[in-house]
Amino acid sequence: MINQGSRDGDGGKLQYDNELWRFSLAVYKPADVAAECLALQEVVGLDVNLLLFCAWLGTRGVVLSRGDIEAASRVVASWHTSVVRPLRSVRRHIKTQYGDAFENLRSRVKDDELQAEQVEQAMLFAYAHCIQSSADGADRRGAVARNVNEYISMLSGAAVPVPGAPSLIRAAQLAIK
Repeated sequence: MINQGSRDGDGGKLQYDNELWRFSLAVYKPADVAAECLALQEVVGLDVNLLLFCAWLGTRGVVLSRGDIEAASRVVASWHTSVVRPLRSVRRHIKTQYGDAFENLRSRVKDDELQAEQVEQAMLFAYAHCIQSSADGADRRGAVARNVNEYISMLSGAAVPVPGAPSLIRAAQLAIK
């Protein structure tokens, strides 16, 4: 995995093994959640890491405004566009163009893509400390649904998010202790 002492672009340390990362690994694990998130990535162009960030903050009772989500998106935009997406594209290209002929290479690229996503989540985790919580007694289950739906509707332009993320919302709500 990633060296815990790695530095981000501003010279500050990022925490790679953090609550957001562990939440994401647990919540994304069920096949229906993964399939739903990947479908939303394809249909509305969302960043799955940002979607998981929205759900995670909801489990903490933090209700995000559209401005909060847009600001978080800006924090990771360059990394996501310049590193995560190109790695995903290379991995997909190897699979679709060459099948299993270069499976070892594709597997290594997949590992690099996962590490790049962990860096992105570390950036989001660090940014979470900058968000002013309006969580005074917030219903955490409701905050999860609201945050996830706000991000999807922001990207889709629809008042009611379609196709939505009921599996992710349910899995995140089950993670609330």
